[in-house]
Amino acid sequence: MKPFISVTLYRIKSFYRDTFTFLFSLILPIVFVLIFGFVFGEREMGSNGYGVKIGVIRSDVEIVKVLGEMENVKIFEFENEADLRNHILKGNIDGGVTFDGEKFNFIINFSTFQQNPFLRTFGESFSKAYSLHEVGMDKGFIKMEEEFIDPGKAQVSSLGYIIPGVLSFSISSAIFTMIALFGYYRKRKVIKRFAVTPINPIIFISGMVLGNFVVGIFSCLLVLLIVQLIFHINFSINWGFFLLSVSSSILGMMALGIVLTALFREPQTANNAGNLLVNIMLFFSGVYFPLDFLPSYLKVFAKFLPLYYVGRALRISLGIEEGRSSFVLTFSFVMISTFLILVFISGRNIFNLEER
Repeated sequence: MKPFISVTLYRIKSFYRDTFTFLFSLILPIVFVLIFGFVFGEREMGSNGYGVKIGVIRSDVEIVKVLGEMENVKIFEFENEADLRNHILKGNIDGGVTFDGEKFNFIINFSTFQQNPFLRTFGESFSKAYSLHEVGMDKGFIKMEEEFIDPGKAQVSSLGYIIPGVLSFSISSAIFTMIALFGYYRKRKVIKRFAVTPINPIIFISGMVLGNFVVGIFSCLLVLLIVQLIFHINFSINWGFFLLSVSSSILGMMALGIVLTALFREPQTANNAGNLLVNIMLFFSGVYFPLDFLPSYLKVFAKFLPLYYVGRALRISLGIEEGRSSFVLTFSFVMISTFLILVFISGRNIFNLEER
């Protein structure tokens, strides 16, 4: 038992010296969380109060009235058009509306236009609102208010939907830990050397796997903690399902790493194939954005990717997506079973592969 614990602790400590794995499984997920958080988080925080800041000339009273009736608009009044244009150029406001007696002019800073999607339709929205105001119909419509019925799960923003994708990215690094163990270690005949030492090679492999597993769990929990502390996303976490989903996903990605090592004898080739596979899964498995954005044939393709099921299990366990507990349990059983079968087969054959 003591050798097993020693190997496990060695792997955990050496993780920080393995630059590629450390960067891929811990640093990059944290960087992605911060980037996505400040980009999507601030955009959503801004839309709660107003979507755009629009300037008008103080004497255009009717324009001020119409803008005041539009949602997600904050009005800034200026004495003249020159002052209005100056503030738009400086980026103090998103745009401005003027009237020359015949037509409206919508003045926009082009860089702001690219950053704020709401500005793309603002001109048309304002024109319709002003037309209704002119004919006295702006008060003739029934206003609707949205009421969300809480199904017992968390109502999260687009940032909340992205977080399981970041966790999936971190989990996918387990592929490369197995390529290192069964690829690079095999090539350098590291494991075979244990045959002449008191440490059983199986204990060595098991300890290394457990060390990688512990590091993977820690990475996911750290990412989730950072999200909660900095961005205060209100997840409705089922901790049992979450830990089960993360644990089984890590083992499943390890199994995928073993498959790549078996398919490609050269470790560097297996590593490159792993990078390609991870990128394909991240873009087409729906972990960063809903599959509704993809064409129908890519939706079918996504369901053949392991990360599709990893992402869905994480979303269910975090309360982002409705789903049956049977899905999480079945997914976890398949992932764990696949890992155990493959690691048993690979562990038995690894010495024969070293001798070839």
